[in-house]
Amino acid sequence: MSDQDSHSDISDDVYELNALDEEDDWQDMEPDNVCPSFVSLSGGTKFPTLEAFLEDARENHGVDLVEMQRRFSLETFGMIKLINFVRSQVLQGLFHPDLSPENFLEGDAYLRPAVEEDALLYSLDDLFDYCKKQASSRLPNTSAEATVSQEQVQDMIRERNYLREQAVYYRSALQKTYLEKMELQEHNLSSSRQQDIRVSDGNSGPLSSENDNDVHYFSSYAFNDIHETMLQDTIRTDAYRDFIYDNKHLFAGKVVLDVGCGTGILSLFCAKAGAAKIIAVDNSGIIDKAREIVFRNGFGDIIQCLRGKIEEVTLPVKEVDVIVSEWMGYCLLYEAMLDSVIWARDQYLAPGGLMVPSHATLRLSLFADDDYISDKICFWNSVYGFDMSCMQKRAYDDIVIRTVKADAVPSDPTTFLELPLHRIRKDQLNISGAEFMLTASREIDQFHGFIIHFDIFFATDRDTEAQDANLYFSTGPTGPETHWQQALALVNFEGSRSPTLKSGDQVHGKIALSKGNTYHRELDITIDWQIMDAASKESDKIAKYQRKWLMH
Repeated sequence: MSDQDSHSDISDDVYELNALDEEDDWQDMEPDNVCPSFVSLSGGTKFPTLEAFLEDARENHGVDLVEMQRRFSLETFGMIKLINFVRSQVLQGLFHPDLSPENFLEGDAYLRPAVEEDALLYSLDDLFDYCKKQASSRLPNTSAEATVSQEQVQDMIRERNYLREQAVYYRSALQKTYLEKMELQEHNLSSSRQQDIRVSDGNSGPLSSENDNDVHYFSSYAFNDIHETMLQDTIRTDAYRDFIYDNKHLFAGKVVLDVGCGTGILSLFCAKAGAAKIIAVDNSGIIDKAREIVFRNGFGDIIQCLRGKIEEVTLPVKEVDVIVSEWMGYCLLYEAMLDSVIWARDQYLAPGGLMVPSHATLRLSLFADDDYISDKICFWNSVYGFDMSCMQKRAYDDIVIRTVKADAVPSDPTTFLELPLHRIRKDQLNISGAEFMLTASREIDQFHGFIIHFDIFFATDRDTEAQDANLYFSTGPTGPETHWQQALALVNFEGSRSPTLKSGDQVHGKIALSKGNTYHRELDITIDWQIMDAASKESDKIAKYQRKWLMH
């Protein structure tokens, strides 16, 4: 958080899958005493053996699955895509399909089974075994050429185990997809009936629920764009990498928990630093890509990827030595991911364990930018000669995420909230009224609002305070730009001219941040403040204000 719409259809069917109880549910779908029959590509013949099917596909359709697996080094998902692509092409009348890899490997369309109850998809283990046997029969027979190192043997064993794991996972995926579709149909029918009841009662209120919003939240992290943006934020990613690599002694031989792992980049850093075991957890479909990335980079025996909310998955260990997480949202607390990190800390972090990062601070500054107000607010007064000024209200009601120019900040920032991540409690994340005081560093003709940004700190031990941390980065307007940018709270003075501030004038008050009333991952922000003239400081010279904003 089109193409994404079509992608989400596949993600719902395939990627949003969890491991199922194979000993119970899967046996109901595929009894052990039933021998599979392999339906030919054309659908007219059934073969009792895999070998017979492969021979028919090769002779009648020019499709040599064994050779394709060897030529393109196809693993489980690649082979699934190839099988479904070939079947769909033949069923459409293309009896000799074009097997160029770009026709079936790109995207996820061919992860959807082309034929229901396809025995070939259920027999991927046997298919890969057959491919290996065929490859072995082609090897030279001299003892010198046939010598395989112990390391190569171990690599082959790891690859075989990975392929078996992926095959089991995919079989479970097929069953889960079917069950989810049935549940969705039932849910839609129930929702339709509920809507009818509400309409008949004259209440047309929204049917969305907290759970529906969470589904959207997690699914938004299943796509490439958001992860590309985060990984290309070098301020963010370099900070984690540098801290982990520069302090390998904190990770070597340790058990690490990566909360909200995304593509697994932090887990990979920890693995290279010598961690003994890493559990990477994410409730988004991106976990499937993370699992593949882990194996592609040779860390499958160190990093274990789990799909689900950290509060709901079962970890393979009772405690961990380090928790690493990139949990920060816009305005730091947007998306409420820190709640889950704190839960994981209280549940799994060993006594003396380390949180990475270790501290965070929220900071506030003044904002004054005539050009921005002219471009984004006054613009609505006359749009091609039409009055659209009613559109201005939304700009003042919502927090705006943008990069603020350094010269639009007429004050030094002040810290209004400190979060020591080894000690902070979830109930402390609702801030009822943190005091602040800002001093104008120069004269400004008009004061337009406030800027909120955050700083992140990495300390090597639990007792170090934020200011003494080994490494930190800032998302403030005077430093290098990050993908978080800054949170801008514009002030509507409701027809009055924005106040002028002289150098030395003070703006002080209280700021409150709380979870949204309708959805806990949103933020409600309220600021009460007063402006005090630097020269007189008399009570009758003080102007008082209060404004509220929503971040959604």
